[in-house]
Amino acid sequence: MELRYPKMEDGQRIEIFQDRTEAGRALAVELGPLISRPAVVAAIPRGGVAVALPIATALELPLTVVYARKLISPVAPELAFGALDEDGEMLVEEGIVRLLGLRPQDVEEARTKTAAEIRRRMARYGVPPLAHYLPACEVVLVDDGLATGLTMRAALAYARRHGARTIVVATPCASATAAQRFRREADHFVSLIVDESFAAVGEYYVDFSPVSDEEVLGMLAVARPKD
Repeated sequence: MELRYPKMEDGQRIEIFQDRTEAGRALAVELGPLISRPAVVAAIPRGGVAVALPIATALELPLTVVYARKLISPVAPELAFGALDEDGEMLVEEGIVRLLGLRPQDVEEARTKTAAEIRRRMARYGVPPLAHYLPACEVVLVDDGLATGLTMRAALAYARRHGARTIVVATPCASATAAQRFRREADHFVSLIVDESFAAVGEYYVDFSPVSDEEVLGMLAVARPKD
């Protein structure tokens, strides 16, 4: 499901979402009719958590984190060549590895560093992993935008591997390439914007401020069921 394309004015893109919270509220409206309970909302940290919280709140679903993270190299820190999940399963784009001239040891160094950051976040956030809810639940995977979609691909593979019965990939904005892939690979794909000239996720937000660990902890606390 793709709802609208970004408008252009005098050759410039008009910002669509005020912030991640507004985007999450808009996504929740579209997701409501698709969700079959029991279900869980699983966010890719950190920005994805800010989008996922209003979804989980509106749909009265539990919120957790899916620990998938891009693999990057110091030679091109803005270009991901793969992604890693909390099980240590690695997805690698061999074409990008060749383009960057990465050696096997370069890939392994990136894997080691990324795995350490995933472990740090797991210990810091302290919420049950997505696998805790599976295989009984439908899963709504959420991120704040999909450019290449590498991290979401790793998250989706993790959910499949742990037996998710149905997977919905939800995001405020996506490139046409990512949208095409997730239409095939997810059971449902929901993006409020699909853009053929997608450049960067931040272009679709007025406020795309970094999200800190402390903010993630606060959002997870808000979502936690009250005794």
